[in-house]
Amino acid sequence: MKNILFTGASGFIGSHFHEVIDNSLMTNLDLRNPTFENGAKYIKGDIRTKEDVEKAINASKPELIISLAAEHKDFGINREDYFKTNEYGTQVICEAATKYNIKKIVFYSSVAVYGANIEPSTEHMPPNPNLPYGESKLAGEKVLEKWAAEDKSRSVLIIRPSVVYGERNVANMFRLINQIKAGRYFHIGKGDNIKSIVYVKNLVDATLFLMKQMKPGVDIYNYADEPQLTSRQIASSISKSLSSGEPITLPYWIVYAMGTPFDLLIKITGKDLPISTNRVKKFCTETYHKAEKVLKAGFQPKYSTIDGLKNMVDWRNNQYKEDGNYFDV
Repeated sequence: MKNILFTGASGFIGSHFHEVIDNSLMTNLDLRNPTFENGAKYIKGDIRTKEDVEKAINASKPELIISLAAEHKDFGINREDYFKTNEYGTQVICEAATKYNIKKIVFYSSVAVYGANIEPSTEHMPPNPNLPYGESKLAGEKVLEKWAAEDKSRSVLIIRPSVVYGERNVANMFRLINQIKAGRYFHIGKGDNIKSIVYVKNLVDATLFLMKQMKPGVDIYNYADEPQLTSRQIASSISKSLSSGEPITLPYWIVYAMGTPFDLLIKITGKDLPISTNRVKKFCTETYHKAEKVLKAGFQPKYSTIDGLKNMVDWRNNQYKEDGNYFDV
């Protein structure tokens, strides 16, 4: 493997790349210092700043750039900020790659580019994002497609993962585990809506597998783990791993009503609370994204969805410390 420049590798997903790639080949450009031990070269910088990106390229002499850096949280970020990072930042990376004759870029996009669809998404489905995050990620994809079209020897790999979870992540799945552990979780109605999710170690392995197959042009892959589980099955699997009793079931309207007071608190305090009507709606919405293309290409994930959830629960129980060493991105 040749030298690789990562952007945004100080976070959750980046920490798992550090576990499987020779750190002497890695350079990490990120606004945040990594808080996990690794031997990779770290450069503090911003992908929206030309000088920072070029400094990182000069320091790493990469054959390949893997772009993890993104603005993605669904609370407290305005529309302009999404595009500054996810579109303009990608433009800066492409311009620097052109200047230094780098021919390969891997870009982490998102299934958010599909928007709210009734049918399961595939790579052949026309993107139709309905939120700024998905719109900005699609805009970043378009920047890369233009860059690849300008030189037929350039290769772009775009990966669209669904919700990513795993050890060292303290975002949505971590909050769900905590709620179940504390007895504050309820199955909502039938809970038969599919929720496509991604175990981080499978995602990293899939990325490395696809990198070996990169060819000139643009290749796009969804990624989600199998088996695809419903919201009820995910919660039940977590409960089993926690050795907790099966959560009780409440009607949707009751749980939605329970979230209403928290909406007011969020409005008053400006804080992103773990309960709200928006979170209830989001959890009960089907988000089904097929990833058959990567499997047909020959990738075989090491972990099933059940395995991944159990591994995260075990990490939460045995290793999690509230000392800032774990990530929400």
